[in-house]
Amino acid sequence: MLILFSLQLISVYLVHSLEEYYLHNYKESLENQARLLSAFVEPGLGEGQMWSEDSVRLTREFRDLHDMEIIILDNYANIVGTSGRQALLGRRLIRDEIIRALTGHLSDTIRYDPAVQERRYYLAYPIQDEGNTLGVVYLSGSLKPVDSTLNEVKIILLSGVGIALAISFVLGIILTRTITSPIKEVTDQANFMAGGDFSRKIKVQTSDEIGLLGQTFNYLAEQLSNTINEMSSEKSKVEAIINNMSDGVVALDGKGYLIQINPSASQLLKIINLKVDLHSSAGFSLLRSLIGRDATRQFIRDQKPLTAEVSSHDPDCTMQVKVAPFKVEKGKLNGTLIVLHDVTRERELTRRQEEFVADVSHELRTPLATVKSYVETLLDGADKEPDTRRRFLGVLASETERMVSMVKDLLVLSQIDSARVDWHMDDVNLKELALEAVEQTRQKASASSHLIEVAIKDNFPKVFVDRDKIMRVFTNLLNNAVKFTPQDGRITLRAEEDGDFIKILIEDTGRGIPENELPRIFERFYRVEKTRSRDYGGTGLGLSIARKMVQAHGGSIWITSRLGFGTRVWFTLPRTGAGEGVWQ
Repeated sequence: MLILFSLQLISVYLVHSLEEYYLHNYKESLENQARLLSAFVEPGLGEGQMWSEDSVRLTREFRDLHDMEIIILDNYANIVGTSGRQALLGRRLIRDEIIRALTGHLSDTIRYDPAVQERRYYLAYPIQDEGNTLGVVYLSGSLKPVDSTLNEVKIILLSGVGIALAISFVLGIILTRTITSPIKEVTDQANFMAGGDFSRKIKVQTSDEIGLLGQTFNYLAEQLSNTINEMSSEKSKVEAIINNMSDGVVALDGKGYLIQINPSASQLLKIINLKVDLHSSAGFSLLRSLIGRDATRQFIRDQKPLTAEVSSHDPDCTMQVKVAPFKVEKGKLNGTLIVLHDVTRERELTRRQEEFVADVSHELRTPLATVKSYVETLLDGADKEPDTRRRFLGVLASETERMVSMVKDLLVLSQIDSARVDWHMDDVNLKELALEAVEQTRQKASASSHLIEVAIKDNFPKVFVDRDKIMRVFTNLLNNAVKFTPQDGRITLRAEEDGDFIKILIEDTGRGIPENELPRIFERFYRVEKTRSRDYGGTGLGLSIARKMVQAHGGSIWITSRLGFGTRVWFTLPRTGAGEGVWQ
């Protein structure tokens, strides 16, 4: 094919060059004849004379001498002389080349004459005098001699090409037989490699280029086998990492098709009620649903990483969405990586920290303002009156005690949160512990008239707890029950067995808690009725401390209540033997 192409290219170039050479010479010959003829014709055309007889004689002489057809036209394209039929005299001849010649430009063309079945060359030469076109000398001649010569050249070239191809074909067959066998073996090995079999080796029998190719192919097969094994191992590792990541990962190709999504991403998308179709180009639709249409357009346009947050209120979920391009080449986006990170807990913790700081500041501001005003009053001279001084100092002591109690409660919560509490676990008689807690509660004036009943059997199983910590739980819960139960109300403390745990109930007949307040009842500084709770002297930390201590023992605590029908507080503690394994 290479030889055929080369010979054809050479032949076409040679024939084309010869044709241009002959045509150029023929054109120059016609131009010379036309120039000579125009010199004879110009005087007559310039004087406006009709050249009928003289023009006929002149054109015939030129035709006989140069074997061409001659037509002489005036500036209106009327035939005033011709070497052919005399009947054409006086007629108008309109052709493209004649029209161009009448504008003062030499014009020529080649046409095929079907009458004589040959090509003819036509030349229109303008006859001019001082820039004015007086007429046209229109010459035409046969290109049959040129075509005959070119055909002979083509036959010679085709014969040479045929002989060269025949010789090349014979030599090609001989050469092919010497390399077909090793090449076939290499081809078979390539097919095995394409099917994943890299164990076969090519038998190298020569040390020439074919042998070197076989050696290189064997080395290539070995290296490919090692590389594919390594890639397969790395792919397995990456897939294991992605599938076990807590963050969601979604990968899209350049056209928006989903090519990878891990279980965490599916779960997070399900939480915010977004479904993903793995068999469609829904990737960019998913991206628009996550970060919005404008942000998606900006990402596709700028092809730069961006971060956004998506929130869902049913259920409550906040998700951070990070979008980054895979690889950008020549302004084309080849892929998109979407990372979904659930930041609901972080945002909730941040919100609660902010609320906690605000609550602490608010709780401390009121007693500090009271202390400051009373101290300023005493400094202004109120200390000189004994009754006033004693009353003010009592208020200062009460507010100071309140702040000290709040700080102590905060320290207890901080120690539990940071696991810096010393636990002294032991088997404790639950009824004795409950009676002691009730007695401590009764000692307060506010609880002296309340009926508090401990409905626990004498032989009730012991609990494995830290006595002081659980005592704090009992007193906190009983104090809350006493605070919000009328003087004629009733408070009952019961216990029952529940597997490896003891379930304790503290029930009162107080005013109860609104149902919408129950989910936040264990939050720090949270009060159902803030003003009235502050009047009772509470810090808003008792239930938080109780929950932390119960949970630290491996138990749980919860509250049920109806507004106007009292409150029930349940919590569980490990019984003797059940909790020892946890605390060893």
